[in-house]
Amino acid sequence: MNWKKTVTSVVITTSLMTTSYAAFAAEPTEANTQAAAAASYTLTDSLSVEIKSVLNEHVLEGTRIGVVVRMKNSSGAITRVPEYELRVKTSDGTEYTLQPSASNPKSIQPRANTELSYMAVIDRTDTVTLSEVNWTDVDYYVYPKTESLVVAVPISGQSWKGSDMAITDPMAVKKWGETFKISSVISPLEYTPINIEKEMTDKGTVQVVQLLVSNPSEGRETLPDFTLDGKSETQVYAGKKIEQGEIVLEAKEKKYIHFAISTDNDTVLSSINLLTPEKFAQPGSGAQPTLVNYNVGRLNILLPASSTGTTYPVYQMGTAMKFDNLSDLIHPNMQVSLVEFHMDTNEEEGSKNVTAKFKLNNNSDMPIAIPVFQTDLVSADGFTYSGNRQNITTKSVLPNSSLVVSYSYTLPTSEQGKGLALKMLDTQKAAPYKTTIASYSVVLQPDEPENQFKVYPFAAKVTYWTISPIFNRLGNSLTYSYKARFDLELTRDEQVQVDPSFSKLQFELYDSVGRLIGTTTGKFVGTGRLVTGENNIIFDSTTEQLERPLTIRVYELFTTQAGDSKRLLGVFKQ
Repeated sequence: MNWKKTVTSVVITTSLMTTSYAAFAAEPTEANTQAAAAASYTLTDSLSVEIKSVLNEHVLEGTRIGVVVRMKNSSGAITRVPEYELRVKTSDGTEYTLQPSASNPKSIQPRANTELSYMAVIDRTDTVTLSEVNWTDVDYYVYPKTESLVVAVPISGQSWKGSDMAITDPMAVKKWGETFKISSVISPLEYTPINIEKEMTDKGTVQVVQLLVSNPSEGRETLPDFTLDGKSETQVYAGKKIEQGEIVLEAKEKKYIHFAISTDNDTVLSSINLLTPEKFAQPGSGAQPTLVNYNVGRLNILLPASSTGTTYPVYQMGTAMKFDNLSDLIHPNMQVSLVEFHMDTNEEEGSKNVTAKFKLNNNSDMPIAIPVFQTDLVSADGFTYSGNRQNITTKSVLPNSSLVVSYSYTLPTSEQGKGLALKMLDTQKAAPYKTTIASYSVVLQPDEPENQFKVYPFAAKVTYWTISPIFNRLGNSLTYSYKARFDLELTRDEQVQVDPSFSKLQFELYDSVGRLIGTTTGKFVGTGRLVTGENNIIFDSTTEQLERPLTIRVYELFTTQAGDSKRLLGVFKQ
């Protein structure tokens, strides 16, 4: 056998399957494993080859064997791909000839690389162990035909046997948060797993994986094609990249990409496999060859243990939030801060309600469009509650001004409100799924002092209140209605915009046994708005008997896409 082997100085390709990569070298050390992964072999005076992928999986017809090689032309002229047979040898010495893909190039440009695909399906259902790939020159023009081995490449342990196969090579197993490259792809791009979130959708449970992609090079780079599969202890779940179309990173640029992995509701993923696609065009009698697509596993990314608690930075009420610097949802001149965060009990519906009010402050000299972000609350025991956003009619925040937007969350009555975390979410970047752009540990605000309440940017103090019955006589019908008087001291932050969609006050009147008699609303803006001084509140509902004692409950009321949200501000009893 007459062949030579050269080792490139840069790691170019590896299947990264098992520790048996050491078969390339005399001693199975880590350094030798890396060197073996970069091994290239001389095929002709101007062509060299290296193994990119090896497939060895069971199919209905038997065993499908596929090999993808990368061929390099080191000469300064176009070079024809030699018509050698590509064969694989099994551990028991059996050889199989693979068919070239119909899409394989016939020649290679000067100083260029190209990939060639080969495949065969053999009628074997037992376990086939591949040990070698070789190129053989067969002369069919003499009798008997002659065969000459050109080059042989050991591939023990490199075969990918399907999605159920475990990736055990230490060089191919990455910890969560560890930066890596995809060594089977010629690309300088680096990847870091950042986040994984479970979402309940109308189509089932989806786990969204977020990767940070970095381009450390001085030139533009295109994201290569790859996918992620989720692995539990018993099952594999296929993933799909959310972003569509070509993704390009400029020099030194960073971007996020996302993958959606559909799982069962109770699935706990233990790791994620990264796979790259390969294809083989099967020659046929028709004009178009049959295309065979398959994936080959490259890396296994371990997920953090589920028992590991998540810690969030503690938020100081009223301070500007810090968002992911790669997110463009929030304008750089827009500051977002939390100014109210309260919880109260909704006795009628048997739940608790949390209201969060955000202040959007425009620090620029031009109007800025109001960002549409989503928010989630995460309880101390890990349950997530999505916020319902207040309907806002204003489209932008004026220069050097502010605007507030409220969110409402419905929680079970068992929730004590301790250890809550607030997540700020982008619903557009990875639509239809959400991505986290900021998260904080938030403490509920205490109740206001008696006879005082706040609906930012307004603050109110009740200096006097009373309720009086109104006797109504219409023919022989005798009824009572009621008028409440509230003397208020109102103050407001003048720098904050208030539009017609702003929160209102809802006054609810109850009798001595807790029956609702009537409701009415008071506005902070517009005709008939609440003012400092005397405010008369008329309840239109009537009773046939004079009710005493009476109770008035005052709520903040705002409208969301899910309906009206109420926050209890105060209770006034006769």
